[in-house]
Amino acid sequence: MRETLDITFFGVRGSTPSPCEENRRYGGNTSCVVLDVPGGDPILFDLGTGLQFFGLNERCGSAPFRATALVSHLHWDHIQGLPFFAPLHCADTQIDVYGPGDEGSTLEKSLDMFMTPPFFPICYRELEGLVSLHDTIEGSFDVGSARITARSVPHLGRTFGYRVDWSGLSVAYISDH
Repeated sequence: MRETLDITFFGVRGSTPSPCEENRRYGGNTSCVVLDVPGGDPILFDLGTGLQFFGLNERCGSAPFRATALVSHLHWDHIQGLPFFAPLHCADTQIDVYGPGDEGSTLEKSLDMFMTPPFFPICYRELEGLVSLHDTIEGSFDVGSARITARSVPHLGRTFGYRVDWSGLSVAYISDH
């Protein structure tokens, strides 16, 4: 039997969350898609408001929780779920976040501007879990047994689309294109 990759859409909306009855079928939260790789940690595509609901999932309740996040770009709707991700309030949680920094900057400096007083009451470094940031450029790198390829996508600001290859299977995530 051939193994499969499991993909769950926790958020698919752009710009603002819109949880209402009209959007129930497709979801009302902003970008967050979770890829489960058999035998590996989950790979998250974007950290929008859907991340909060992934954090309520029973998979996130087991300690220690580990995941990799591939952020397409730094627009608010793609990262605003990070401080509300419940597992990050546990010391044994670790998330490796890969993504582009703003033009001429790093991912770390860019997130420092977003999640810091007076715009947000705490910095991401103050969460109990560990958020490790990795500046991403076009090219390929490995996450566990998966091969990730990042490519530029035309959009406002530095934006990447990602392809994940694992055991002969591939998944592409290209947002806001």
